[in-house]
Amino acid sequence: MVSEFSTDALDDVRFVSQSSARVRLLLRLVEGGPMNRCELRDGVDASRTTVSRNLDALVDRGWIEENDALYRVTPGGELLAAGLESFLSTVETVDRLDPFFEWFPTDDVDLPSEWLADADVYPSTPSDPYAPIDRHVERLEVAAELRCLLPATGVRPMRAIGRELDGFDHELVVSPSVGETIRSEQKYLDVMGELRQRGRIDFYVSDRPVPLYVGLFENDVQLGVGDGDGVPRALVETADERVRRWAEETYDSYRAGAEPLR
Repeated sequence: MVSEFSTDALDDVRFVSQSSARVRLLLRLVEGGPMNRCELRDGVDASRTTVSRNLDALVDRGWIEENDALYRVTPGGELLAAGLESFLSTVETVDRLDPFFEWFPTDDVDLPSEWLADADVYPSTPSDPYAPIDRHVERLEVAAELRCLLPATGVRPMRAIGRELDGFDHELVVSPSVGETIRSEQKYLDVMGELRQRGRIDFYVSDRPVPLYVGLFENDVQLGVGDGDGVPRALVETADERVRRWAEETYDSYRAGAEPLR
């Protein structure tokens, strides 16, 4: 059910969002206490005219008040500022995660987006196109234990497994296409042989396509998304317990129907 909001409330949202100076002035007064116009102008980096015009508008709304040339926030303004800070924080989180959400397979994966609010993001960008792979490789080199789902693979990540360790214990469930690639290309078979000399690693082939990369490390989880051609586009890391439970359940569901890679 869509929430119903009053016309006045929607008008207030439009009003405060029309000028970034209004938001900055309000938050500045909440943070710094009573100030005069000059102090507020320095704090929000705006012209004298802009500061004066928007201070008057905020006074008219009843969110701040003036007394002896000093401006202070009213109780209503303070409540509004708290909501603005929360909203702006959410917007920044959405912007940060957008490179991951852009490629996230929503039709195939049911994972609440709010669970990733505190995740670290490693997107592929024009200036750093290999950032997701680089971070993935960095973690593989030092992971003593790992369970993961792989929709795609490459020689570089496989060779990185356990590179900085004397031994490791990994279990990988790969998509049917990855399983066929490993079976049919000698370079992958060679890497598998090298890995088994350095640690314990078991490969299994899923009975269905794997929609995204899921890596269960000792203390956190990696999730990776790619485009239709299997090119990595973004990677996130999180220690959120809800995501870990989801990742474990997801991994177990694919592992249950998987067969050993032969």
